[in-house]
Amino acid sequence: MGDDVVIGLLRAVNVGGRTLTSAVLRATASDLGYRDVVTYAASGNVVLRAVHGAPQVAADLGAALTTAAGFEVRVVTRTSRQWDRAVAALPFADAARDDPARLALVAWDGPVDTTRVDAFDPARYGHEQLAWHGSELYAYYPDGMGRSRLTLPVLERAAGRTGTSRNWRTVLALAALAHERAGA
Repeated sequence: MGDDVVIGLLRAVNVGGRTLTSAVLRATASDLGYRDVVTYAASGNVVLRAVHGAPQVAADLGAALTTAAGFEVRVVTRTSRQWDRAVAALPFADAARDDPARLALVAWDGPVDTTRVDAFDPARYGHEQLAWHGSELYAYYPDGMGRSRLTLPVLERAAGRTGTSRNWRTVLALAALAHERAGA
């Protein structure tokens, strides 16, 4: 079996006293035997090469980081191919071009229940635009994410899943890092 390039997204680190440095993230991933490990920003993003699939990386890296950090660290993973499909499926092309800082991709820890999300009414929270797509959610926050009442915990309750959100600039930066690793 060949290597997979895997993108790991840590949930809720470096907020609320839950500090986990990029150096610890890189070292922990390397200690698990992952190669070409690189982190992006200080918000819990890692791209690496692994001989086993993304779900195993999520489980192993989450367990090792939980031990290293002393608090639970959840990791959501995607292969480079899955990430590319998520980027290509973006329904908000104008927002991506004109306002990428207000556009987010929420990566869920599995597929959402469509009957649940179909019943969810985001208009109760403001005028954000949402598009549910398999294990991802695209969210455009025209007034900014920080002002929105449509928070990740609200979206998690609607989806019935655990997720983590990245703005579109970060999504594209992680795609570029994954492509670099694929060529390494």
